[in-house]
Amino acid sequence: MLPEIKKVKLPSPTLPTKWQTVIFRNYGYVKTESLANVLGCDAKTIETEATRLCLTDRGNSKDFLKRGYITIIRNNWYLLPFCQLTTLLDFTNEQLDFVLKNDDFLDVKLGGFKPDCPRVSFSPLTDAELESTLKIAKRIKELSTSPKVKPFEFFANDAFADCEKIAAKGRRIVHGYLSPCGDVFKTDCSDTLPDELLEKYRSVGINGIWLHGLLSALSPYPFEPSLSKDYALRRENLKKIIDRCSKYGIKVYLYFNEPRALPENAEEKYYKLCGWQAKNTLCLTKKEVKEYLYNAVFDLCSAVPDLGGIFTITMSENPTHCNYIPNTECPICKNIPPEKSAADVNNIIFKAIRDSGCKGELIANLWGWSAFMGWTDEQLKNGINYLEKGISVMAVSEYDLPIEKGGIKSRIIDYSISNPGPSEVARLAFNSAKKSGHRLYAKIQASNSWECSAVPYIPVFDLIAEHLENLKKEAVSDYFLTWTLGGYPSPAVEIASLYGEDFDLNIWYEKKFGEQAQKVHNAILCLCNAFREFPFSIDMLYNSPKNLGAANLWDIEPEDKTSTMVCYSFDDYKTWTHPYPAEIYVSQFKKLLKGWKKGIESLTALSQTPKIEEILRYAKACYSHFLTDLLQTEFALAKEKGNTKAMKICLKKEKENAKNLLALLVEDAKIGFEASNHYVYTERNLVEKIIRMEVFAEKL
Repeated sequence: MLPEIKKVKLPSPTLPTKWQTVIFRNYGYVKTESLANVLGCDAKTIETEATRLCLTDRGNSKDFLKRGYITIIRNNWYLLPFCQLTTLLDFTNEQLDFVLKNDDFLDVKLGGFKPDCPRVSFSPLTDAELESTLKIAKRIKELSTSPKVKPFEFFANDAFADCEKIAAKGRRIVHGYLSPCGDVFKTDCSDTLPDELLEKYRSVGINGIWLHGLLSALSPYPFEPSLSKDYALRRENLKKIIDRCSKYGIKVYLYFNEPRALPENAEEKYYKLCGWQAKNTLCLTKKEVKEYLYNAVFDLCSAVPDLGGIFTITMSENPTHCNYIPNTECPICKNIPPEKSAADVNNIIFKAIRDSGCKGELIANLWGWSAFMGWTDEQLKNGINYLEKGISVMAVSEYDLPIEKGGIKSRIIDYSISNPGPSEVARLAFNSAKKSGHRLYAKIQASNSWECSAVPYIPVFDLIAEHLENLKKEAVSDYFLTWTLGGYPSPAVEIASLYGEDFDLNIWYEKKFGEQAQKVHNAILCLCNAFREFPFSIDMLYNSPKNLGAANLWDIEPEDKTSTMVCYSFDDYKTWTHPYPAEIYVSQFKKLLKGWKKGIESLTALSQTPKIEEILRYAKACYSHFLTDLLQTEFALAKEKGNTKAMKICLKKEKENAKNLLALLVEDAKIGFEASNHYVYTERNLVEKIIRMEVFAEKL
């Protein structure tokens, strides 16, 4: 079922007509015929109007429809109704519904509802519209630049490609840099896990890759058999991935957030299996549910015996048991400790793996086994003790780490590079697991994080080394180095693979940068020290403007909308600045930007080599995203106060910021890309932002 439709205030237009906005945002990214069908005209009209707007078709439509469809959805969510959006994508309603629900909670990122958008149709321009169009088209032509590399050409300019092959000091697992987060095994993944990427992984010591696994798509699903259609094909594609990865010494792991809740159309038939009726949650105390989970995993592992393993999350967004969040309504499970329920899920899966003859590992990710989900330290220890001894235990290293920024105290929830762990909660998990004889894994972010996900890596190598040094004291030697983001085979990943008793960061700098090693190191230390000022909070992490950066489309009118997870920020500054007072939030970003700029200046002053140029490029991209966060916060505050002078200053600065980011984007296809969100902006998004800033400046 597609998300509900709500009437909300739609963004004010940048171009004279809405149909021009549809062409502007989509021409060259979807098929011209689809655009014509959407707007109710012919392909020739689309070409004519695109030419009038000085737009160029760079031949990206095939790639974007296959690997960038989230970009298309996000760009049109507030522009087109469902019926036109599916036409644009060449999706059925069912396909769109699947993507929204299963591509890493895309429906949540978009706000949990569909804005009520009127149908958009082509109509001839009036004289006034034509005059405005010609003026804007001139600016589009001036701003458009032929990219040095096209989108999705991720390895066209890899400065660190000459890395010598290294052997990791333990298990090093990442999410596939290009891998989708929905129906992963629909195809054989040769384009999302190409040999070129696998070779790069091997060269930086990666020996494990994890991918999203949806159990109902990989094994027979008794509660709604249609969901298992083509499960055998998906298994064959999984086998192909395993075989290809094995040639590079890489094992494949599946991420399970199982068992999932019943689909809505199966709820009435199987309601007796639901412990929490409102959530359609399959109750783990029911014999049929336990048998399903065991049989589905057993059948999968029997058919795919070379699987490297499975890792689970049992306290998160999907209801894997009735106690997956506090205060269950299940009459049976409310009397069962949640740590027992979470452990039971893992134990059933573990038994199925072992009974199948598969040698794969089960890794219990303890994300959510904490105060964030209402657990005490004693419950954490009990939960680990409930786990079967052969189950490996993974803790998010920096989870619940106390921090203080600008005098405001808070705690880390989720992932952070700017605040190296481990936390006391992580230490407790590691020590409890060690005492119980479990293998240990630490989950960290090595390349990037939600602090800035639009670059393949944040160049703060010393913070990564500091985190690894801290974990070495906890006797941790196995790592998950990413969530869905951060899977690029970066220098930071190489550091994580090399790290051990004999690792020396200074020697690493010397090998990479030769005579300029110390100067590069000093510049990176400037970035690291600046990054420590990052005003971290879970609200800021997911809702602030730095996620889309300069692609955020500001409005000079009040927007009356709430910011959404790693997507739209609007002018809802009170959401993303929490728990910081706005003035402290602004002050922290000014400290961050001041120190970061010093690092950029130091890198710029060096003799430029491909490696230094790459680091500098990503440092500048990070700076742009951080600057947008500051400027959009200041703009929202100025708008609230009716301070047009301050608004104009912000518009001018953001216009230049967008131009700077555009110049970086056309040099490097990796900028702006992240696996679960695809491209958070295209060249066209940034051009629209620049023109929008100019239009608004004239109106104020």
